[in-house]
Amino acid sequence: MILLHPNDYHKVTDILNKVEFNNYFAKSVVLQYVTGKIYVDKTENPTVIYIFHPYGMSLLLGDYTNVEFNSEFRNYCLNTDRVREKADWLQVQPLEWCAVIEDIAKTSENIIEQYERLNFKFNREKYLAFRKTIDLNNWEIVETNAEIFDTMPGTVVPRYFWDNVTDFMSKSKSYTLIINNQAVSTAFAAYLLDKVLEIGIQTVDGHYGKEYSAISCCKLIDYCLENELEPVWACKGDNIGSIKLAQKLGFEKARTGPYYKINF
Repeated sequence: MILLHPNDYHKVTDILNKVEFNNYFAKSVVLQYVTGKIYVDKTENPTVIYIFHPYGMSLLLGDYTNVEFNSEFRNYCLNTDRVREKADWLQVQPLEWCAVIEDIAKTSENIIEQYERLNFKFNREKYLAFRKTIDLNNWEIVETNAEIFDTMPGTVVPRYFWDNVTDFMSKSKSYTLIINNQAVSTAFAAYLLDKVLEIGIQTVDGHYGKEYSAISCCKLIDYCLENELEPVWACKGDNIGSIKLAQKLGFEKARTGPYYKINF
């Protein structure tokens, strides 16, 4: 596995553009919207690519029969050289990579866990029907500012998807619901590329079950519709709360694929 220099990231675009599912987190690394890492089998005309986003999501593409790369990737998963600093959430293409990953899983107990990743497609009519039940004028909703960026608690918050607040403010879009002077729910563009906005959502502990997530998301989806952006949603297959919220907002399940957690 060769760590690719950012000046050479363009060399992986041909393979990446052939991916058949939502991969905007990987594109954001390639386009250097966020500082990630890209490993390849060779620097000229790479045939195997591994893209790592700092949030912890990764994408493995290309020739699954490359013995040398696969051996090095096994060491990477096992963290033999202490390269990894956190868990990876891995997607693959083609699906033949699954056999490679499952073979690595046999090497060490609990090193790899398998889940599903759900991709959703936005249904505008369903959203607009739900939107009629929400009056945003009854709520205090603000554009997410630097203070919220720095202090919002949770695991799906803007600072984990953007290098810094300057990039976030200039390249993303985000709204926060305020209750009693407290930021309780933030919906934001985790990735905004190619006229597509992938939604990230975080509601503060103690404020679940009150439709706060739906309210902040509605504000962001309205922004998408006003600016001819396609809202996108994806989540882990067992994230029941995220699935229910997505469907409430008019998203429909479009694809299910393997999702591996490579433990740290």
